[in-house]
Formats: sequence, structure tokens, C-alpha cells
Amino acid sequence: MRLISFLGTGKYGKTTYSFESSTCRTQYVAHALALFTKPNEIRLIATAEAWNQHGDSLAQGLSGFGHPVPGQVRVPTGGEPQKLWQMFGAIVEVIRTSDCPVLLDITHGFRMQPFFAAACIQYIQSVLPNPPQIRVVYGEYRGSEQESPIWELTPFLEVLSWSRNLMMFLQTGQADDVVAPTEALGRELSRQWAMTGRQGTQSQLRALAQALSAFGDDFTTIRTGSLLIGRQPSAQRLWDAIERTRDEVAQHLPALAVVLDQVRAMVEPLRLGGARLSTKAGQLALLKLARLYQEMGRYSEAISVLREGWSTAKAPGNCDHPGADEFNDDERKKWDNQWAYRDGHPDPTTEVRNDIQHAGFRKKPNKPDWFKTRLNNLLDEWQAAIDSMGHDHPE
Repeated sequence: MRLISFLGTGKYGKTTYSFESSTCRTQYVAHALALFTKPNEIRLIATAEAWNQHGDSLAQGLSGFGHPVPGQVRVPTGGEPQKLWQMFGAIVEVIRTSDCPVLLDITHGFRMQPFFAAACIQYIQSVLPNPPQIRVVYGEYRGSEQESPIWELTPFLEVLSWSRNLMMFLQTGQADDVVAPTEALGRELSRQWAMTGRQGTQSQLRALAQALSAFGDDFTTIRTGSLLIGRQPSAQRLWDAIERTRDEVAQHLPALAVVLDQVRAMVEPLRLGGARLSTKAGQLALLKLARLYQEMGRYSEAISVLREGWSTAKAPGNCDHPGADEFNDDERKKWDNQWAYRDGHPDPTTEVRNDIQHAGFRKKPNKPDWFKTRLNNLLDEWQAAIDSMGHDHPE
């Protein structure tokens, strides 16, 4: 483990630091953490002034107890933009270059350094493909005669990571990065529930993780039937899982409640309640799905749902329910042909669908603006066709 700690220019008094049932009396929290966690590397982030004031004393104290000799990470003093970027770069470098887990102690951070540490962690976790595992702690100094607790701040990092991943899910439909931590927390809460005599309600977060995974898989692969209809459509399943875990999320992950409400709002219009895709309710859900793909910039998926969804309007029961036993592929082809040339008019989606599916392989490819405008116009035409359907016909 690499222990990274800050040094300021304060007059640090001795106190008894406590952490995870261990105590150590020292004036430097980094010394206590080295005793508690046995790191194989230690780095101290300090300005020249802070190092001159405390560096040698802390280094001697660490080495005297057999801990690794700390390396200095020099950062500038001052708030000029160039110096701030130098500080940002130095903190990023000392974290990202670790080949092992990092324990970051922000107790003695000078001025804006703790804020920079948080920004650096967010940057590293957002851009590096395999960032090191990072824990963050803070020692609350309570005077020389009291125990000074060292607080674990890592859960707040995890919430920030969860929030980023949930927002990515809202923007792309990709759920993998949010499924794993949700599943892990659900396992841990279920373990705690079992160890404490199964009191109260068992955690439902693992069910939420599974629902997120199912929806993400169906959404990214355009499994329209699995998303919207069937015995357990993944849109309805995700909505139900969010409803069941509202209280649990509010208790254990309160910062995520707002983001989960946005996920709930995203899937709510995709709930069909057993209606078939050929009905007005089914058409509205398909249109919402197409517009959702459009909003995410997933234009190929949007045009696919537009074409297949629109052609499903008033389709017979053997070709409007993808994935069902009664679905007949041959009848679907016949219905598609009938729809494409109804009233002697060709399929209005053909030009746009071919344009994107052939990846612009033509002498004069259409500009993106042409495609976006045409797609939007077609969605509006579909909306008008749905509005004219009136009441749903009996199944």
C-alpha cells in the first residue's frame, strides 16, 4: 500500500490517534497511520516551507520505527493559476503512479490542498482505465488529552463514483459500471443482515443491480420485446426495483436518491402494463424508446425502433409481440411488406435507415444535419399517426 499524507506549516501537538480499534500517540497523523496500516511506500505532499518545518522530524520518526523512508512530493505555495496546475499535476502523479492500493490522508493539508486532492481523485477515476484502489481518511484533532479519531471518508468517494456511473447510464444506457458496485454493496448489506440475526428487511440492492444489468443489456442490444413486453419486461423490472429500494437507498446512499429518480423517470414511459405493441399504448412506448435513443445520440438504434415500431401499428397478434411463442416470422415479413407499400406509398423510413446502416458509403454522403432533421421529422410523423389511432383496439 502507498500511504500519501499532507504536511502543512501548522504547529502539530501530540495526541492519541485512534483508527480501527488501534491507537498511537504522536504529533503526526501519518506516523499513526503507518503504524496502523503497515504501508510499503510513504509519500508526503508538502511545500518547501512545510517540509523544512516538519519533514525531517516526521521522516526520522517513521524510519526510527522501521517504516519506509518517506519521499517528498514538492508542491508550490500560492494561488496563481500556474502554481495551482503544478499542484494538481503533482498530486495526480503521486496517486496514479501507485502499483498498489492508495491510502490518502488529508488531515494536514495546507489551504486548498484537500480540495485539490478530491479533484485529483475524481480526475484519476474518470480517465484512467485501471486506477489504483483509493481510500481517504481524515484525523480529527481533539487535543492532547483526548483520543483523536481518524475518520474513513472513502464511502463519499464511492458515492461520487456511483453518481458518475449512473449519469453515464442515463446518457448512454450502459449499465455495467454501476451494476458491480451496487451488487457489491447489496452483498455486504445482506451479510450484515445475516450476522445480526436477520433483523429487519433483507437488502434489495442486489435485485436493483440485476434489474439495471437486464435493462442495460436489452437497451444496448435493442431487444425491444424484452424491454417492453413479456412476463418480466426489463423496463418494468427496473422501475419496480427502484420503487422497492427507495428507503434503502435513502438510508445507505442518500446522495444517489436524486439520480435514481432520474433513472426511474427515464424508464417510466416504457412501462406497458401488458398492452401489445400494436395498440396505441404500445406505439407510444415504442415512440418514447426511439426518442430516448435519439436523445442519447444513438441514431442507428433510434431509426431501427422507428422503422420496426411504426410498422407494428395495428399489426395482427402473431407479429406484434417479439419473443412470444405465437410470433410468426413469415407473417411478420408479410405485414412489413404490406405496411411499406400501403396506399401505394413506399416505406418513409427507407432512405434514412439505409443511409445510416450503409455507413455513408456513397459518392455524396448526406451530412449529419440532414440525417438528424429527417429522423426528427419522421418521429413527428409517427407521433401524428399514433395520435390519430384513437382508442386501443381489443387484443
